[in-house]
Amino acid sequence: MAELTHASGLGPEAPGEVRKDAKVFRDAVSHPYRGSLLRVQGPQAPGGDPRGRAPWGHPRGSPGRSRGVRLAGRRGRWCYAAMSATAPTVVQVHVNPASMMADSFAPDRVRDAAGDLSGARLGFSRTPEALEAALPEAEVLLLTGQADLSDLRRRAPRLRWVSYTSAGVDWLIGAGLPEEVVLTNASGTHAPKAAEFALTAVLMLNAGIPRLATAGREGRWAPRGGGTVAGKTVLILGMGALGGAAAEALARQGLRVVGNSRSGRPHPAVAVMTRGEGFREHLPEADFLLITLPLTAETRGAVGRAELDRLPPRAGVINIGRGEVLDHAALAAKLEEGSLAGAVLDALPQEPLPPDSPLWAVPNLLITSHCGVYDPEAYGPRCLGAFFANLRRWRTGAALEQVVDRRAGY
Repeated sequence: MAELTHASGLGPEAPGEVRKDAKVFRDAVSHPYRGSLLRVQGPQAPGGDPRGRAPWGHPRGSPGRSRGVRLAGRRGRWCYAAMSATAPTVVQVHVNPASMMADSFAPDRVRDAAGDLSGARLGFSRTPEALEAALPEAEVLLLTGQADLSDLRRRAPRLRWVSYTSAGVDWLIGAGLPEEVVLTNASGTHAPKAAEFALTAVLMLNAGIPRLATAGREGRWAPRGGGTVAGKTVLILGMGALGGAAAEALARQGLRVVGNSRSGRPHPAVAVMTRGEGFREHLPEADFLLITLPLTAETRGAVGRAELDRLPPRAGVINIGRGEVLDHAALAAKLEEGSLAGAVLDALPQEPLPPDSPLWAVPNLLITSHCGVYDPEAYGPRCLGAFFANLRRWRTGAALEQVVDRRAGY
């Protein structure tokens, strides 16, 4: 028998006290399915399987005989069981070469970031074929860029954790990851650069740079002065890591910050905090609308023609969140008719944006090709540092950080 050294809840649906002397019955201490997400046996939890995951919480999709886990705590909830074991955790590092961040996660950089980490065996792949060959043994997948993750329960029966090196996970949530696979992302890693870029975009809009760029393309000399941003109002949709960092940078510049989030939780840099649809009543007072929202069922199309019509003509729009949150046709129409001052878009509805997209020709619009918040020097080391810190937690049974709530979408 192997002793359960620690067990802890993961994510908002997982809390529950666990006996420290609980036992995990396995064939050997080095059984490859240590560190699995396990359902406590018992009645149905909200949204759960009325039978539990399987007899004694055996992870779905694991081959072999049913082996048991006795956990105290809330029945039907997920717990992470870390077993004392000598076998290393098999980590597959897969990089899609098409990703702008591919070089930041080259094998030598990953090994350097891992340092003297013991208890992990790293594998590397850059092609679909190499990934396919590695999946049967992989317990953890560190992923950069997109990949085919369909039918993972069959293709990767040991996989229990996918760590994505970007913040946006909408495509991963739609990929049908098995329920027992934990998903983490790089939430917050962009925050320092996002704060600078948000401030840069606001200053550009305030100085009329999109309008001057349009005039320059047309060969027109079109001078127009403007004041400073101090005392003006920025409305920020999304007060997560990016929105919070942007709020602090903008407040330091003297702007009045109105924030909006699902929770409405106060933020020290925010003068007025709203929640849900409460942002709409503040649109008429906004000089700048900054979108930092992730893409979820609730946020898709959240800023459309009706919301843009409530902005004053002097207002500028910035999107550093997800492209599908904003109705770009409505924004283009507003800019073409002159009822908005300008826009800076780092997130687009289609990426790369096709050469024949009408957005390229929209007046008073700057497009920054989804690179505005990416720091090529610092992003990789920050992301890898967070991953290996999480891997150490994984090995010891501590709760992971940056865990994605798949129901919420981020």
